[in-house]
Amino acid sequence: MTDDLLSSENISDPEFKSSKGISPIWILPMVALIIAGWLIYKSVVDAGINVVITFATAQGIEKGKTRVLFRGTPVGLVKDLAINKDFKGVDVQVEFVKSAKKLLAQGTRFWMVEPRISTQGITGLETILRGNYIAMMPGKGEAAHKFTGLSEPPPMISTEPGFQLQLTASNQGSLTTGSMVYFKGIEVGRIRRCALGKGNNVIIDVFIRKEHAPLLKKSSRFYRVSGITLEGGLSGFKIRTEALSALLKGGIAFFTPGGEKGLQNAQDGDVFLLFENKDAALQEGSFITLICDDGMGISDQTFIKYRGLEIGRVSGVNLDQKMSHVVIKASIQRKYQTLIREGTKFWLVKPKLGLANTKNLETLITGTYFTLNPGKGKAKRTFTVLGKVPEIMDARKGLQIILEAERLGSIKPDDPVYFRQIKVGKVTHCRLSPNATSVSVGVDIESRYAELVRRDSKFWKASGIDMSFGLFSGAKVKTESLEALLEGGIAFATPEKHPENAVIFNKSRGVVLDENGSEKSPSTPKTKTSSPSGRPAAKGDKFILHNKPEDEWLKWRPAIMLPR
Repeated sequence: MTDDLLSSENISDPEFKSSKGISPIWILPMVALIIAGWLIYKSVVDAGINVVITFATAQGIEKGKTRVLFRGTPVGLVKDLAINKDFKGVDVQVEFVKSAKKLLAQGTRFWMVEPRISTQGITGLETILRGNYIAMMPGKGEAAHKFTGLSEPPPMISTEPGFQLQLTASNQGSLTTGSMVYFKGIEVGRIRRCALGKGNNVIIDVFIRKEHAPLLKKSSRFYRVSGITLEGGLSGFKIRTEALSALLKGGIAFFTPGGEKGLQNAQDGDVFLLFENKDAALQEGSFITLICDDGMGISDQTFIKYRGLEIGRVSGVNLDQKMSHVVIKASIQRKYQTLIREGTKFWLVKPKLGLANTKNLETLITGTYFTLNPGKGKAKRTFTVLGKVPEIMDARKGLQIILEAERLGSIKPDDPVYFRQIKVGKVTHCRLSPNATSVSVGVDIESRYAELVRRDSKFWKASGIDMSFGLFSGAKVKTESLEALLEGGIAFATPEKHPENAVIFNKSRGVVLDENGSEKSPSTPKTKTSSPSGRPAAKGDKFILHNKPEDEWLKWRPAIMLPR
């Protein structure tokens, strides 16, 4: 039976039919092709932006690990490192995400962020855990793909509203980016950048917060506050400092002379001068030039005083071009500018030490200082410093007379003039006579003692000791007061009339002096004494200045009324 089934008669011929559509076997390859195409499309569309950043060194940068962050968000990754062709740096190839395309302009800046310890504090601590990274600050300009990395972080441009100011200084000192700006000890802003400007001046960009901007005026003055200032003298010591943060980080402060009311407000972008300290800022005003023969005892902190008050300060001491004089630059406070005129005379006040006469002792500690006698002419800016106190400053409200001598001896200006060992005046000047044959000594006698000088009065040098010896009379010693013995001076005596011409004085008409210079008792009845023989001296009268007195002069004791 089986054979019957297998017989050819029972098997029908195959029938061929053509299939319609795609065979299921191609479904899988087609799906794979679509996915591959999509991936290619995505890789093209979403491809990153390749950028090359050149750094001086690749220290802290790792291929495939170091990222580029913008405001804390990753926007790029280091793909490769290579030394550039001139061997002066390292080219770092970074792939940025496509969304960062607008950030990559010509003005964009890049720098490495790593842990830093400085006076401004500790920064970059987050890199200890996640590693160093490259930070960026977007700039303006056309799209770029090559950049040069910075060695230091750039000054940050804050989005906080406020004022942008610029200060100019001779040097940077301890100021750095991030140093604080103070007003009355309160932080009101920060330094954003310190850079070298034109003329080798230092340019300091400052940001002041908007809420503190009204404090700034056109006349405001900025000064450094870093460090401690110590000033001292016989009257005490003064220590001045700012906040502790200013000592550690450095900083600047500002103030407005005369307060803030009624003054013009500062504008964004204004330029100010940065003074070295507050004293220099207070002195800001008119600058003058003083010319001296030498700079002994003069520094860039020497005061200029008038009637004991500080009105200015020296800012610089240098030799002139010919190296023959010392040129001193100084500033005078604005409120005292009217003192600086034609005819104004400057001189240096130094300590004067002597056995009996000591002056300006405070300058041993505070240092020498300039003082002046104001003139009455037009404004002037250059002056020649006198070598001594000008004569016009001497108090000449009394009787001015002239003494003439062959030699000056030890007489000098300010030496006292005595009458019966009582100081009644002083020497105002010493100079040669017009024909240089003698010495002319100017003397000022106090007004209340002017009546003591008569036209026949005798003057002599009171310095030194006059000793004489005799075989039978013994030794005689003549001298004035101890002060005159040590420092020198001039004494005088006025002759008296003869007894027959004596004049009677009583208490109602004046004061009668006895030999010791004491006032006689008013209860004493009318006393008969001798009066001076000559007429009162007048202003400008001339007398001979003798080297020593005669015995007769020392015996004169006229009664002369003195005003109360």
